[in-house]
Amino acid sequence: MHSPVPLAIAKAMSDELRERVAWVRFNFRGVGTSEGSYDQGRGEVDDARAVVEHVHRLLPGVPIAICGHSFGSWVGLRSAAGSAGVDRVLLVAPSAFFFSERGSAIGFDGFKQIFIGTEDEFCDVDEARTLAEELGAELRVFDGFDHHFLKSRRAMANAALPVLAPEASVQ
Repeated sequence: MHSPVPLAIAKAMSDELRERVAWVRFNFRGVGTSEGSYDQGRGEVDDARAVVEHVHRLLPGVPIAICGHSFGSWVGLRSAAGSAGVDRVLLVAPSAFFFSERGSAIGFDGFKQIFIGTEDEFCDVDEARTLAEELGAELRVFDGFDHHFLKSRRAMANAALPVLAPEASVQ
């Protein structure tokens, strides 16, 4: 929840879309002061699904987007596959390890986009391109960016807004 990439996206949403969208950031089990312990992605998918179900109950009929960074992108996509109301997923700097070791054949038919930097230490552009093809996702490559988008998180976060909330974003 306090990782710099999701924090930058939440800040951009707050600054640019405050009155038009709602968003949730949360820690997976065992992170920070959250109860539980790391569960190899299984329990973390359950955590994300619980959040989506809660949002769906609070805002029925409203489109829901999921965004995850690194490990969170794999968890987010898997949780979208089993959650009602999710229409899009943004995978920011997905870790090739999680998708190759745990499978990328995930049954989510909604819109998918991958953001990757040319200098990503955990997933190179070719791996991201292959993953995008496997998932039927669009790919956006950020020249000079690493896994944590240190070059300019704000540029990446601003690019995320029309992906996550196309109805609310000014284009």
